[in-house]
Amino acid sequence: MTAPMAVGGRRTVVGGPVLVLLVTAVIGFLLVSRLRGEERFTQRLEAESEEDLARILAGLTAEADALRDEVSGLRLQLAELQASSRSDESAARSAEQQLQALEVLAGTVPVTGSGVTIRVTDPADAVTYDSLIDIVQELRDAGAEAIAVDNRRVGANSAFGEDDDVVTLDGATLSAPYTVTAIGRPATLEGGLEIPGGALDSLRALKDVEVSVQRTPVVDIPALAKAPTLRVARPVGSGS
Repeated sequence: MTAPMAVGGRRTVVGGPVLVLLVTAVIGFLLVSRLRGEERFTQRLEAESEEDLARILAGLTAEADALRDEVSGLRLQLAELQASSRSDESAARSAEQQLQALEVLAGTVPVTGSGVTIRVTDPADAVTYDSLIDIVQELRDAGAEAIAVDNRRVGANSAFGEDDDVVTLDGATLSAPYTVTAIGRPATLEGGLEIPGGALDSLRALKDVEVSVQRTPVVDIPALAKAPTLRVARPVGSGS
């Protein structure tokens, strides 16, 4: 509370009214100053000629147009960068998919999928490597994407042979009963194998040989034991 003041022997409280007057004076001063500033600005504009005012307006309009153009340019650059980024990502995904497909075809990666399993029993050792080659060829003709014999991958450069009357694949010994697995459309692969007069009919004609074909939901085929080495072929334009 504001202390009372003595005036003519009487005590009078004056702090409240004085404070109100001071606040009112400050507010009035601020309002007057603002009005005077606006008046001076208005007076400056009124003092300008029509040509000067037109020039000022034209300058402001040109500046606004320049800013709009700059904003439009930045938006266009942003859109181009976003489109380029999406294009680069799409190209990268396409290249990755092509690489995976080539790795599967080359046999350098293990694969899994639906397909068929062929089992050939041969207690009398009547089956030759030619019969296995015929099975592999018919599976390829039917669209097989990967093939293995006794869990050994068959690649583009794979070779069947015989060593002391024992069937071999890429130098590794195979033994009966032989198991041939292939990944592809099961129905199509089975249909290709069951063609009359085909490889399976020829095997079934051999003494004591039995052949069965089973559609398999999941077939696992390993990668080639040894990646192929090209000694002669070179990509066109490689310069070597």
